Amino acid sequence: MTDAISKPKTRDIETEVEINAPVEAVWKALTDAEELTRWFPLEAGTNPDGTLRMSWRDEFCWDSRIQIAEPHRHFRIASVERLADQQPAPDATERSVTVAQPTATDFFLEARGGKTVLRLVHSGFSADAEWDALYDGTRRGWKFQLWSLRHYLENHRDTPRETAYVRIFLQKLSRHEAWQRLFSTNMLAREGTIENLRPGGRYALRTATGDYFEGVVQTFNPPQEFSATAENFNNGILQVQLDALFNYRDVNFYLFTYGIPKQEVSAIESRMRGLLRKLED
Repeated sequence: MTDAISKPKTRDIETEVEINAPVEAVWKALTDAEELTRWFPLEAGTNPDGTLRMSWRDEFCWDSRIQIAEPHRHFRIASVERLADQQPAPDATERSVTVAQPTATDFFLEARGGKTVLRLVHSGFSADAEWDALYDGTRRGWKFQLWSLRHYLENHRDTPRETAYVRIFLQKLSRHEAWQRLFSTNMLAREGTIENLRPGGRYALRTATGDYFEGVVQTFNPPQEFSATAENFNNGILQVQLDALFNYRDVNFYLFTYGIPKQEVSAIESRMRGLLRKLED
């Protein structure tokens, strides 16, 4: 007689995007390390054990093992990483799980009249309530990343990406408080406002450092995310994201650019880092 073993209940993330690019280009963007860095991680490569490594500077790494690679049809990776605590959040209401169980990500590609329909299924998220924040954050993350992929392939294919990236941890402010301060005249909105923004609408912001951004809004979801094109940076992408995961809260600023000199992007990153470090002053 054997004891019945019940598997934990899980939930999946499923989303789909149509990209005006041939299936070969989409496949390459998903599977080639250099191509990955033009829309998804800041760095990508292979670990000594053969696993795929994607990282965002020294802030976060995602190691995964390729399980299925059917060219131009199906690509599957399974995570092998464990995500550890980084900083505790003062208010327990924003806490989430600290260690991630293995998940799998499937990319299904279908060619349709010169375009490609890409369907993503990210599976294996626990159905437990303590996983809600991670599940929701990953769902929002994939929505942004697939837009970033489409934007790259339709506007900047084969062009390297330069990124200004700043991350700060919140010690005092809640996300709502941090959001209000971020888009105040002392921070990202010395000129301009985010009031009444809608996806598809236009925005224009001049920061307290004098940097200027304008374009079309992609996502406006206070107090979690603002993303948009950055037309005055050769049609790049601007994203401001506030997360509350793994017992910490953080603010992330990204400016993704194509065809902009690295020294110019680095200078923006330096100014944004100095500015955002004053957020809780």
